[in-house]
Amino acid sequence: MKMFSSFPQWVSLCAVASLSSVAAFAAPQTGSAKVTAVSGNVLLDAAAAKVGDVANPGSTISTGPESKASLFLGVNGPDVNVLDNSKLKIDELTFDTSGAETVINTALGLSEGTVEGFVKKTSSQSSYTVKTPTTTAAIRGTTYTIKATGAVLVWEGCVDVGFRDPGSARVSNFNVCANQMFDPGVPGVVDIPANTPRPSLNISGQNNQQPVGPKAFVSPVKGR
Repeated sequence: MKMFSSFPQWVSLCAVASLSSVAAFAAPQTGSAKVTAVSGNVLLDAAAAKVGDVANPGSTISTGPESKASLFLGVNGPDVNVLDNSKLKIDELTFDTSGAETVINTALGLSEGTVEGFVKKTSSQSSYTVKTPTTTAAIRGTTYTIKATGAVLVWEGCVDVGFRDPGSARVSNFNVCANQMFDPGVPGVVDIPANTPRPSLNISGQNNQQPVGPKAFVSPVKGR
């Protein structure tokens, strides 16, 4: 009789264990960035970077004069290039494949230089953001150029830009679309100057203006 009465309790414990296993399996996974190329003086956090090193969320990639590093972000990228005299922090790399659509969250912090990249279109719940000291650019399905000064250039699609005024700390939101840029000096949205070079993206070793996944370049160019 004791064995019979304990059966429901045993079933309940198994169900709880099963649900816990499912929840653990469904939790977002943490991505990483693999160093695929290094030229010149490149640091991954405080150590000299070399091909094969892995940069995790929280890592910072810094480059010296005439230096460059290439990263492969996997599902969160795939590619990022960090050019000379630049500093890029990886704030978040996560992905969740448990739902009907894969949810990908990528967050990069740019404190020096310029980021140029292409972001493939992802699910509505996914996010790809690049933060500078004064701007936060929410990017989805577009080619962009972002400078540490806060300038955001959009070559395709649209980017939502949040600008925090350094003086008042007031935040204003702007929608920047193809061939426009957010100019923090205005602040406002203006046309991209005609002589501004378009990003030259290189995915999987092939030159392609419209690659199939996000790729970013970081350079020391400041201002517009």
